[in-house]
Amino acid sequence: MKIQWRTLIFFTPLLLLTGCNDDETVEVEVPVEVPVVVNPEHEMLTDPFLQLPTPSTVNVVWFTNFEGSEHELSFGSSSTSEITTTKLNRMMEDTSSSLGDINYDALTYRDVYRHEATATGLVQGERVDYFVTSTDEDGFEFKSNSFTLAPAPSEGQALKILLTSDLQSKKNVVANYQKVVETVGVPDAVLFAGDFVNVPDRASEWFDQVKEDSPAFFPALQGHYQAYVPGFPYNGGEILQHAPLFGTIGNHEVMGRYTPEEEGYSLNGSFNDPQPAWYAEVAYDQVAETVNPDGDESIKAQWIADNSHNQQSFLDIFSFPDDGPSGEDYYAASFGDVFIISMNVSRIWRSWSVSGTSKTKFVESIDTLDSPSEWGFGEFLFERFDAQSDQYAWLQGVMETDAFKEAKYKVVMAHQGVFGLGDNTVPVLAQPVMQVVTTDENQNETITEYTFPIAPETWTSEVAPLLGTAEEIRYQYPLAQDVWLNDIEPLLIENDVDLVHIGHSHLWNRAEVEGLNYLESSNVGNSYGAYYIDSTGSYTADVRASYSDFWEDVNSAAPRWDIENYPPNGDPQDRVMSFPTLFSPMSMENESYPNLPFVTSNNLSVFSVLDTQSGSVKSYVFDPSDLNSEVILFDEFLLD
Repeated sequence: MKIQWRTLIFFTPLLLLTGCNDDETVEVEVPVEVPVVVNPEHEMLTDPFLQLPTPSTVNVVWFTNFEGSEHELSFGSSSTSEITTTKLNRMMEDTSSSLGDINYDALTYRDVYRHEATATGLVQGERVDYFVTSTDEDGFEFKSNSFTLAPAPSEGQALKILLTSDLQSKKNVVANYQKVVETVGVPDAVLFAGDFVNVPDRASEWFDQVKEDSPAFFPALQGHYQAYVPGFPYNGGEILQHAPLFGTIGNHEVMGRYTPEEEGYSLNGSFNDPQPAWYAEVAYDQVAETVNPDGDESIKAQWIADNSHNQQSFLDIFSFPDDGPSGEDYYAASFGDVFIISMNVSRIWRSWSVSGTSKTKFVESIDTLDSPSEWGFGEFLFERFDAQSDQYAWLQGVMETDAFKEAKYKVVMAHQGVFGLGDNTVPVLAQPVMQVVTTDENQNETITEYTFPIAPETWTSEVAPLLGTAEEIRYQYPLAQDVWLNDIEPLLIENDVDLVHIGHSHLWNRAEVEGLNYLESSNVGNSYGAYYIDSTGSYTADVRASYSDFWEDVNSAAPRWDIENYPPNGDPQDRVMSFPTLFSPMSMENESYPNLPFVTSNNLSVFSVLDTQSGSVKSYVFDPSDLNSEVILFDEFLLD
């Protein structure tokens, strides 16, 4: 235990002389400071932040590392002690965690408690001050600073909405969010298109990671990074305390198989070890009598989730609308003049290699061909969104509502690979076509194909018998079977969607297709490259990815993959990239570069803001290595 000093309402008598008569004394009481015993392990892990705004309410959420006995939200002249407190069940650390002097020599669960309250009776267009308090089991009260909140804005209210994504503990995000506030003020909302952290079950990546140039999520977006890395030139932006966040699921919100009881289990290992839910159903059938002899449906569902993939920690941290068929996985919300649709468009990322030494987006490891429990299943989609899916039917229904049709601006968030010049737009968003390759005694090759998802009965009766003789498992992603291009893009154009806001490739680029604007503005300054050849030849990045063996294959005399399905540069579906309207920031990095339709840099940082008053999306650039760098508007386009 440690001692903290607080001034309490506690008085002690003291005799003081008054007047000229030494015999006359009066007894007065003076306040003194007394020691209060505080548990040194207890703390508030975050400032409060805002969720689920309605025309008269907004939810306030904060985290502590203790359950507490009393929690309260005070706002304006009101307060509420109706607080929902839940413990997050999968917040962990392991040997790869970074918390300064705290080291973990094994997988360790952390105590993380979430507190949520609702501020009611609010008036649109009016902000009020608020703060929260939490009292621990020792009776010590923790109190946040005072911030401001407001309900959802009314139609016609001018708003500035930050469009961002891919924080992922990247080095320039702290500067990025600080410059947002310094340049445009605190935004009215944040639309975050996925990849909040790297490993969502690692608590420190959300709250308190201590690692140079690797900020945790909340310190970066609540303006507290210097508390963890003193002397760092930037502190982040005080944003989430005042602005509600609307997020979407990216590949870094998804954990893989959850088997912490197994020897060698790690957070990084689990993150990189998801399998499709449809295959988990196949695996369940093989162990059902052992793990669930009574046939309990809830036990079956949990086993399949634990042995495939999940986004439990992400959904435990945030509150989003849950009126869709998959709860908060995808949702819609109105916010002033903006109608927001958050889709679940994401898949596992795997490397490009085709050597057969590991599981990649194109092959399984040769050593595991008869052991699908060790497979990666290529870059499989976590959630279906094709025209036959529940998500597509939900999206159609949302677009039939009056709220959607009457909205001035219609914005869709989708994390991954729907357009662009980035490395990760190839392969396109097609369901993987699995090729089981066998040969006969004359070395004649036979390829048997199955498109995901594969029905359990098909796997059992057709696929499994082939695995004993399989010489290779390949995955194809035909360009013509791009689910986004074939099913989603036409639906969005038909329903006059204004903007698709994405992330994933860590660059800035945009395009326009029949009135539908695409934008990726994903924390540039932490970039994975833009693959583009300009007409002058001054800039050349002509081949995606660093794995030369894939490109050697597609360019060989007998390719296993057809290069027509895997464009080495440009937008894979030949969308024409839009050029910045004011100037090309790439010229700041290299003055010999011509006007280029993208920003890809580990030096320059970019952020974008939707201004509903002007109906424009504005993008800004600066150099975070220069503390005096000017933030410059380089692109602006209108949504209507």
